[in-house]
Amino acid sequence: MKVHHILICFFLSLQDGNTGLTNAQMTPVYTGTEGGDIRVTCPFSSYGRSMFFCKRECKPEDILIHTTGVRDQRGRYSITYEGGGFFFVSITQLTKSDSGRYRCGLGELITELEIIVVDALLDGNPFKEKPLYTRAGGNIVVGCSFIFCGSRKYFCKEECGEKDILVETTGFTAERGRYSIKNMGQMMYVSITQLIKSDSGRYRCGLEQCVPPDSYREFEIIVKDDALVYAVPIFVIIAIILGLTLRICIQRKTKTEGLQTSENSDRANMELAPYENSPPVSTSESTYESLDPASRDQNQTYATLTHTHTT
Repeated sequence: MKVHHILICFFLSLQDGNTGLTNAQMTPVYTGTEGGDIRVTCPFSSYGRSMFFCKRECKPEDILIHTTGVRDQRGRYSITYEGGGFFFVSITQLTKSDSGRYRCGLGELITELEIIVVDALLDGNPFKEKPLYTRAGGNIVVGCSFIFCGSRKYFCKEECGEKDILVETTGFTAERGRYSIKNMGQMMYVSITQLIKSDSGRYRCGLEQCVPPDSYREFEIIVKDDALVYAVPIFVIIAIILGLTLRICIQRKTKTEGLQTSENSDRANMELAPYENSPPVSTSESTYESLDPASRDQNQTYATLTHTHTT
């Protein structure tokens, strides 16, 4: 059944005037998501002494990595020869600026390829279809993967009625204002440039299959103003600064109270120091002699003092 679909789609493409794939459309296309990694294959019939990977026209400043060994790494780029007439190039931490045409060379042999970095890659798995948050003024690219081909490709919003069609084509590429669509076999790329807040909503990238029913992928875009995009990070930063300031104040207060307590203790010790070497205070028994007659010394003579009042 897949072969039948391919033959029918090829026949329809001939009717549309597309007599075959051009060199640009025959170029292998690799899709990666922003922030992720990608690995591309560079096929050759024999192994040479020099392997390189470059962008655009491959001028000296365009060479991203070059080696005469079997493997090498340079920043986000790595190159490896594993035999079998292939060597592989990997790029980590993809950004939108990585999208474009590349060349990989082995000696004097050069092959071309294209890399498209998307915000999301949809393959029909509902668990992967999460809202795409972006900021106003930016761009967004979504890749839609299909099993079958179709004659008409479209990109629409909300209910996807005729008035909701943003851009459509029966060819390979189409552009309408800020919207564009690019068809690369079983992969379709849709994009919106210069996003505004009213671009928020549900979207659908779809194709009219050669044999019904139609197939499509849905996704949601949420566009936020720059102020809202950066509000949360700024709030977090302010909270961290306030927390650190409060912590420093508490530490200083604790340290000050500790010094005051230590000073008071030293002052108290200094006040008590002069009395430490003084003799102990005598008790009443040692100060006054007992007046108990039984305990008096019998040989001791006591005198009676009489006070005479004179008038």
